Amino acid sequence: MKRLHLAAATAAILALLSLDTQQAKAITIFTSRTDWNTAVSGSDTFSEDFESFTSDTEFRTTPVDVGEFTLLQVGNARAFRNLIEVSPFEYDDNNGTNHASVFTDFGATNVDLTLNTPVFGWGADFFEANSGEGLNLDLVLDIGGVLDTIPVTVNDGFFGFVTNPVEDIRKVTFISRIEDLGERGEGFGLDNVTGAISKGRTIPEPASGLGLLAFGALGAGSLLKRKQQYKVRAKV
Repeated sequence: MKRLHLAAATAAILALLSLDTQQAKAITIFTSRTDWNTAVSGSDTFSEDFESFTSDTEFRTTPVDVGEFTLLQVGNARAFRNLIEVSPFEYDDNNGTNHASVFTDFGATNVDLTLNTPVFGWGADFFEANSGEGLNLDLVLDIGGVLDTIPVTVNDGFFGFVTNPVEDIRKVTFISRIEDLGERGEGFGLDNVTGAISKGRTIPEPASGLGLLAFGALGAGSLLKRKQQYKVRAKV
């Protein structure tokens, strides 16, 4: 009976800690800017519309400092798009104002958006995304490593995310989702980039109580074991 109780307690601990780990990497996706703003309310945020640029400025070989972040093409040095574009525009994947004209090519060309200050939430307006190879975002942590890769699920409109619990995202990398053997790549417009600063922000971790429950289960198992040992001694 003692072994059964201890086994049950151990199983409960493992299950709770497993759930704790799963919930520890929670990323909420938003396709509404209003909903995103609500989710990050109370945090320091920024928004960039590229209107301070007066001429086309490419970020194919040299990073461009936009203020709160830099943009840089990584990989194949193909001289195509990957610039902050002002009127007149070469492509119509924009809302008629200054924007970033972005191009990725599967396994060859990515674009890094590196933040000056880590964020726990990020978003932007996308124009004609997923019209070629499809578009994914690598969420790169401030400490290094990719937290997750998420697919952009809109063609035209706002797309963003919020991490809960707070994760310090230092870089958002635009990458193609699948390979197009015809070298079509993935081209899209990007505008009204926004971010929610991580510093000083704490969102209660949903799974934090699970760890306590796990320790509680361990304590209950230990207490049960001591009681059984006491009963054995009493009989002796």
